[in-house]
Amino acid sequence: MSEEAREEETRFSDQILGWRNTLVDKVLGLVPRRTAEHLINAQKEGILAVRSFLDRGIEALDGDMKRVHERPPRS
Repeated sequence: MSEEAREEETRFSDQILGWRNTLVDKVLGLVPRRTAEHLINAQKEGILAVRSFLDRGIEALDGDMKRVHERPPRS
């Protein structure tokens, strides 16, 4: 990837993140602080749960690869 493409991707990512932060700030501004904290923590726990599933899937794939390397070559 060229340097120009990376810079464009970074600008685009920064713009999306800015829009996201603006939207989240407006939505969370509608509820009491403790409710906002609870909502954020619930989202974080959901993402951590997904990450846990992904980590387990990666471990399974690593095990698959190990078994493939351990089997004798075909003639």
